[in-house]
This record gives sequence, C-alpha cells and structure tokens, in this order.
Amino acid sequence: MLLFARYIRFYPLLLAVVFASMMPSGASAAPPPFPDSELIERSEESVSRYRLVLSELKHQRADTFGERELRVSGERERTVYNLPDGVSLEEVRVYFRRQTDGQRTLYECIGIDCGSSNFWANDVFDLSSLVSRDKDQAYFVTIEPYADTQKLTMVYISMRGGRQPKVLIDQLVTRAPLKIGQVTQDEVLASLSVTSGWLPGFVADSRGVNVTESQILFDAIQGLSVGLKTRLHLMVHCYDGAHIKDTLECSERLAEQVRKALPGIDVRALGALTPAPAADRRPAVRFTFWPGR
Repeated sequence: MLLFARYIRFYPLLLAVVFASMMPSGASAAPPPFPDSELIERSEESVSRYRLVLSELKHQRADTFGERELRVSGERERTVYNLPDGVSLEEVRVYFRRQTDGQRTLYECIGIDCGSSNFWANDVFDLSSLVSRDKDQAYFVTIEPYADTQKLTMVYISMRGGRQPKVLIDQLVTRAPLKIGQVTQDEVLASLSVTSGWLPGFVADSRGVNVTESQILFDAIQGLSVGLKTRLHLMVHCYDGAHIKDTLECSERLAEQVRKALPGIDVRALGALTPAPAADRRPAVRFTFWPGR
C-alpha cells in the first residue's frame, strides 16, 4: 500500500517527464493564457484514442460527428482557463490565433459554423462546463511536424451565454503518422482570417516556386474580395545562404514568381530578416493586412 501511495503521489510528475521527453527540440510552448484569465485545470495524461475533429459536423439519425475525424494516440497536456468578463469571442479567438502563428491550421470554425456546442463540450472534450450557445463558440486545430513527432494544438473557446467564459487548450504530442493530406483552401482561408501570420501551402526551394503545388494557396488569395486584396501584403522569406544578402537575393527570385502568379498583390522579398516558422527552414510566405483586416 505504501508503494502504491507513493506511485499515485508521483504519477503526475512521471507524466510530465514523459510529455517533456516527447517534445521535440525547438517545439513551441503551449499558447500563453489570455490576459487576466484564471487557470482552473491543468492535467497531463497518455491518451490512446483522442478524438480529433477536422471538419464541420454531420447529423445522422441520433448521432452527431465530424465529417472528418482522426483518433490519435500520444501524450496530452490540457489547460482550462476562466476568461475575464466582458471580452468578446473575436478578441479571444484572434489572441490565440496569433499565439499559434507559424503552425499549420488544420481546421477552424466560429459560431454556428461549429455546430452543436454540446457536442464539443461533452462528446469531444468531456467537459460539460464548456457548453455554450452555438453562436458563442470557436475552435481551431494546428499542427507542428518534427523529425519523429508531431504536436497538435486544439483550442476551444466558449463564451457560455453570459456565464463565466472559458477556454480549453489541448496539446497532444504523437509519434503516430497522421493522414492529414495536402493543404486545403479552407486551411488557407482560416490562416487569412486574422491580421497577419504565415501562410500554409507555399511549396518552394531556393531554386524556385513550385507553382502547381502552390496553386491552392494562390487560388485562395485570388478568391479574396477586392477590398481585402488591396490591403494584403505578402513577404517572401528564403533562408538559403550564409549571409543575409544571399537570403535576400534568393527571396527576390521567389517573390518575382509569386508576383507573376498573383498579379496586383504587393509581394516583397525579406530574406532571413524574420526567423523561419519551422525547423527545416524552407522558404515561406508571411502576410499582413494593412491597415487591418
């Protein structure tokens, strides 16, 4: 019994060590809490079938489920916060989207597009206190791939209809291969829903842009409204070269190809003046809407 008691006492610490050991070198930490929020739960555990929802919901007979779902095994760290009174859903959503800048967005929904809040709170996260009016919720998933692991970040925001608003953040590190597939136009548009950040779907190396494989990104940008396109500015970053001058020259070559693919969009070459969004230091495109989105 004494040994069992000691095991129970140190089990949370053991899980923390396991979770930390799986975190790849250079991986980003969990998103920092929203200002003036209150931590109400923090836990770490091994999960074998985490329910990862990557699409809008479907209803069939009495069942509600994601049109696209994965079951993922790994080490999960969960934090839940009470949000300060008086904040808006959009203010909280934009804050956490900025904290995950540089990560690939797999899915995002806002308000009634997320479907049933009861489904998210009870069926996905098993936390009934997250139930809200369907119009007062938001959810997104991002992924960071590394050499032998992948880190998923799930954020669910619940404004709870005038009661204490909450946000849940799950981070899951897995060694299992995930069948995510090619970047979708919805992922690109989700990234473009904030004022600035990195864009998914840009395929290039120091020799040039793969226009065919980058077409989903280009089509999503071309499909923006005229007003958004006039405020959109793209910055191409190439990290190939021993000196900043080399990276700027490489970036200019890539930027010229992007300008041809996106006539009328302001495209600039900024080399390695901004740190790479991923450890592989592949060419990347950052965007900003100015003045504002």
